Amino acid sequence: MSTKCGNCGPGYPTPLEAMKGPREEIIYLPCIYRNTGTEAPDYLATVDVDPKSPQYCQVIHRLPMPNLKDELHHSGWNTCSSCFGDSTKSRTKLVLPSLISSRIYVVDVGSEPRAPKLHKACLPPLPAQ
Repeated sequence: MSTKCGNCGPGYPTPLEAMKGPREEIIYLPCIYRNTGTEAPDYLATVDVDPKSPQYCQVIHRLPMPNLKDELHHSGWNTCSSCFGDSTKSRTKLVLPSLISSRIYVVDVGSEPRAPKLHKACLPPLPAQ
């Protein structure tokens, strides 16, 4: 049985405790079109990974980014596991950086986890020369 408590904040106190936690039911995958010949924006795929679901191992939602040629990279949460003890923190936003364009997309996964939507897109300023 998991030792995760309801009011401890996101994540787990240790990786070992996370392994004891419940299995993920959905996952988010950045999907890119770089060097494919397809001229379309990259997208965030939501995949059902609940073995009891009739949609198991299927993409259940695609969230296209608003721009071409971003090359989405790994993603991260707005709140990390080190906030485990803070019940005011929650993982409601997924942060998607882009390698080619340097844009950073913030995706709202809290309102509708199975159909996330774009919350914000940013283009960081260039460093001062």
